[in-house]
Amino acid sequence: MGNMRIVGILLLLVVFVSFVSCNEDEIKPSAETLAINDFIYNNMKEMYLWNDFIPNNIDRNDEFDPKVYFDKLLYTTSDRWSFITDDYEGLVNSLNGIEKSFGHQFKLFIVPGTSNDVMGIVKYVIPGTPSAAAGIKRGDMFYKINGNVLNRSNYEQLLFELDSYSLTLGEFDQDGRLQAIEDKSLAATVITENPIHLDSIIDFGGFKTGYISYNQFISDYDEDLTAVMQEFKDGGITNLVLDLRYNPGGSVQAAIFLASLIAPEASVNNQEIFSRLMWNAGVTDYLVKNGGDASGNFISRFVKPDVNLNLSKVYILVTKSTASASELIINCLAPYMEVVLIGPENTTGKYVGSITIQAEDTQWPNWAIQPIVLKTANVNWETDYSSGFTPDFEINDDFNAPLGSLDEDMLARAMELITGVSLLDPARLDKYPVDFGVELKPEKSIAKENMYWDYLR
Repeated sequence: MGNMRIVGILLLLVVFVSFVSCNEDEIKPSAETLAINDFIYNNMKEMYLWNDFIPNNIDRNDEFDPKVYFDKLLYTTSDRWSFITDDYEGLVNSLNGIEKSFGHQFKLFIVPGTSNDVMGIVKYVIPGTPSAAAGIKRGDMFYKINGNVLNRSNYEQLLFELDSYSLTLGEFDQDGRLQAIEDKSLAATVITENPIHLDSIIDFGGFKTGYISYNQFISDYDEDLTAVMQEFKDGGITNLVLDLRYNPGGSVQAAIFLASLIAPEASVNNQEIFSRLMWNAGVTDYLVKNGGDASGNFISRFVKPDVNLNLSKVYILVTKSTASASELIINCLAPYMEVVLIGPENTTGKYVGSITIQAEDTQWPNWAIQPIVLKTANVNWETDYSSGFTPDFEINDDFNAPLGSLDEDMLARAMELITGVSLLDPARLDKYPVDFGVELKPEKSIAKENMYWDYLR
């Protein structure tokens, strides 16, 4: 009797296992998922810089989420930047400075003295936007959305998923607690941001210095850059401060163009080598057979713009948000002129480049990948600056004054180096707005920073 019972249990187990196995065989990724997975694998295997490190033990036909599958293929030892999107149009718009926004760019921190509360501080405000109309300005601090105190659990939803909200500005009282100043009602709109945030000629200390705050490399604004540099040249500037502290990168061609506007005239006129491009072995073999160096796929050269400042030195303001094409400028100008870096910390350390590959041959062209496909070096083959560039002169990004003002510490430090006249008030330096602790990097911000560099067009 006992044996019969054991046999019966075993038979039930066999039937159960068979049933589960049959159901598993029937559950397959959708046709869309399979097509996108094929698109991902084929393009990554061909174009990805680290394609030799793509795992060969992952069956794309068993992957139910293309985004998860894409991440499984990445060589995370070196790759911090490749990503995938199912919003191709949004990606292209963002690369061109077009997105729905309130118009104020900010950094986020854990409120000092707490472990959970979150506050933001405005880095700059885009002119002509809802934030500008509401009177929000650089250095403003905020800590509530729609009356809700920001914290680790809600800040991403409140700050990045609402198209309108009430923003509560605050300040610290004598006890170090945030107190409300006023509320600002804002409604997001589609904004096209001119990457030239501001420019001016500073006549101080016996020197005329050009200052330009440039926040993204977009080739559509090359004419605007030319006009600014022409004004600088006509105004007789002898020095240039290039503010790239918030510039995460962009178009390689725009970077080459900017470099050509300011580099020594002889190097530009001779169209000397600006950068070297290094691809994976398969792409390299293909490009060698289809033009080699003459194709422009292994080297990029200075171009001849309508104006050139013919400088021997440039002062560049940087932060850890300075990345990609901004770092390309630093690395590739250094062999030709003195590059002086001023800022609070190392730059990002993004020495690699990506391209946008759209799934246009499928029924789902809204999908696209932005894989790293190359790394760059300057004319002297210097590359792999993964730790970023260290400032020659360290000073905080203080938020105490408007960008372009001589009361703004990073610019003041640059002007001190240029003129020999001290502009830095020790008392002001001791009044850094708040002892910022842990900075938060929301996923939306990380994704945006990762998309830049150096899409090749």
